[in-house]
Amino acid sequence: MNIFSKKILSNSLWMMVEKFIAIFGLIFVTSYVAKYLGPTNFGKIAFTATLFGFVQTLTWFGNQEILFKRVSRNPNSGLRYLFATQKLRKILFLICTMPILLGLYYYSDFLTLIFGMATALSAYFVTQDVYTIYNNAVLHSYINAIVNILGLGLALIVRYLIVFFELDYAFLGIPIILTALIPYLIKKHIFNRKHYIKPISLKSYRKYYLGAGSALVLSTLAVTLYTQVTSLMLAALTSTHKLGIYTVAATLGMSWAFINTSIITSIVSRIYREKSTYQSYVMIAKLNAVIIFVSLVVVMMLVFLGQWLVNLLYGNAYQDAYELIVILGLATLCSGLGTVAARLMVKEESYRYISKKMMCVAITSLPISYIMIYLFELKGAAYSVLIIELLSLTFFNYFYKNGLIFKIHFFPFFKNSLKSQY
Repeated sequence: MNIFSKKILSNSLWMMVEKFIAIFGLIFVTSYVAKYLGPTNFGKIAFTATLFGFVQTLTWFGNQEILFKRVSRNPNSGLRYLFATQKLRKILFLICTMPILLGLYYYSDFLTLIFGMATALSAYFVTQDVYTIYNNAVLHSYINAIVNILGLGLALIVRYLIVFFELDYAFLGIPIILTALIPYLIKKHIFNRKHYIKPISLKSYRKYYLGAGSALVLSTLAVTLYTQVTSLMLAALTSTHKLGIYTVAATLGMSWAFINTSIITSIVSRIYREKSTYQSYVMIAKLNAVIIFVSLVVVMMLVFLGQWLVNLLYGNAYQDAYELIVILGLATLCSGLGTVAARLMVKEESYRYISKKMMCVAITSLPISYIMIYLFELKGAAYSVLIIELLSLTFFNYFYKNGLIFKIHFFPFFKNSLKSQY
C-alpha cells in the first residue's frame, strides 16, 4: 500500500515549504538578534516562550488532535465544533495568562515583562487560529504556507530593522506579536470569503471539549512539561546565559522536526479514514520507516555541518552549542516516532492510556533533567532530552495493547500475527 497519494504528497510539501522558509528565516534573523542581545537577554525571550507554551497547551485543553480528526472525517461537523468552542478558549487563555504576567511584573525585570506581554499576545492569536487546523485537515496546507510566509517575512523585516538601527531591546516584542497576528488575520479573511458560519453557542460542544479534552489535557500538558522542563531547569539551576546557548542548540538541532511533522500530519489524515485496523497498522509501520530515513539523513548533516553553522550564524559567544546539536537531533528522531505512535492511539481513542503514559513521562522527566543538569549543565540538558524522548518512545509505549507499538516498530517480524489478529 502506497501511503503517499498525490494530494497527500502535495500537502506535505506545502507544509514543508512553509516551515522550511519559517525556520530558515528565523535562524538567520534570530542569529542576528542573538548576537545583538547576547546569551543572557536572548535567554529571557526563550524563558517567556517556555512559560506561554504551557498557556497554549492549557487553552487547547487537549483538543487539537480531536479537532483535527473530527475535521478530517467530517468537515462540516468539525467546523461547528471549532467555532462553538472559540469563546471557551478565550476564557481559558485569560485564566492561564493573568497569573504569569502578574508573576513577571513582580518578580522579573522590565525586559522580561515586555517579552512576556508580547509572547502572551502572540500565544492568544495562535490559540484562536482554528483555520490552521481546518486547512491541514482538508489538505489545504498551501493556504497556511503562503499566509504564514507573508506574516513571517514582515515580522523578520521589522526584527532586522530594530537590530540594524540599534533600537531599545524592548522593541523586539513587536515582531513576536506580528509573527502570529498577521497570519491569523489573513487566514480568517480567506476563510470568511469561502464559508459562512452562523454564531454557534451549543453547551454540548463545550461540555464535550472539556470532557474529551480532560483525558488528553494532562498528557499534552505533560508533553509540554517534559519538552520544556530542560529550559526551566537550566534557568533555575544555572542562568539565562546558558539557557540562551541551549536555545541556539535546540534551534539548530531540533528545528528540522517540521519535516517529520509535515509528513505525519498529511499521512495521518488518511490513516484516520482507514477502516481496516490491520491496514492502518501497515501504514503506521511504513510511516515509521519514512521518519527514520529522513531523520538519519538530517542527523548526519548536523554531524558534518553543525560546528560550521554555529560559527557562521551565532559567533564565539555560542560555541558551546555545537556539542549539543547532534544529541538534540537524535532526540528529534525519537520525538517524530513518538508522534506517530501517539496518532495511532488517538485514532483508536485510547485517550486514557495517552494521559496516564504522558503523566508518567512528565514525572520521570523531572528527576532526570534535574540530575543531568545539576551534574553536567549544558551537556546534561541535551542528554536528558534524548533520554526522556527515548523512554517515551519505547518503554512507556510498549505497554499499550500487549506491546502493539513494539510489534509495529518491528513490523516485519510481527506482520503475520498482526494480520491474523486484526
